[in-house]
Amino acid sequence: MKVFIQFACICFIYMSSNVFAADSEGKFAAKGAGRKACEDFVVSFQQKDSEFLLYAGWLEGYLSAYNQFQKNNYDIAPWQTTELFLILLQRHCSENSNVKFLDATNTMIRAFYPIRLDSEGAIVKVQVGDATAYYYKEILLRAKTRLKKMGFYPKEISGDKFTDEDIKAFSNYQQKFNLKVTGLPDQNTLTTLFLKANPNKSFTD
Repeated sequence: MKVFIQFACICFIYMSSNVFAADSEGKFAAKGAGRKACEDFVVSFQQKDSEFLLYAGWLEGYLSAYNQFQKNNYDIAPWQTTELFLILLQRHCSENSNVKFLDATNTMIRAFYPIRLDSEGAIVKVQVGDATAYYYKEILLRAKTRLKKMGFYPKEISGDKFTDEDIKAFSNYQQKFNLKVTGLPDQNTLTTLFLKANPNKSFTD
């Protein structure tokens, strides 16, 4: 959770106008959950009511549409789950209750844009014990490259597979920075690698 709170602060530094523009004045008609106020989303998030599922579905559809129509972009969320996005949006909306859910989402998209996947890539299966996950080869390579620069890899790296050496590198990183040690490039781990400037600094600072 500390990871999510810190990223929420980083994410919304990039507050700006809407990502999409439809008419000559940059206006367009929002539909569904996009028309809701942030304060409404926060209530649904806390209660986990039926409306909450509508927000989640709307968000996934919106991101898919963004992937389809945004130039130089294949996947705006190449490793992030819908759950992560919703947690970040809840944090922002709690502090900006008068903002529309659509505007909050666009702000988050702008923050993620620099670390998007700009073209289709191969998928790599990652298995650690009984846990199995799938990642883009490019994302694995980026994560391993950052770990190597931090001294967690003694040899060359590759994004083609996930070996025992990779498990060791990720586990050591997680242990050093007080993350849950899974050996996987999980949400918390990738968040710190890609979005946290100084892993030694507390997420709540």
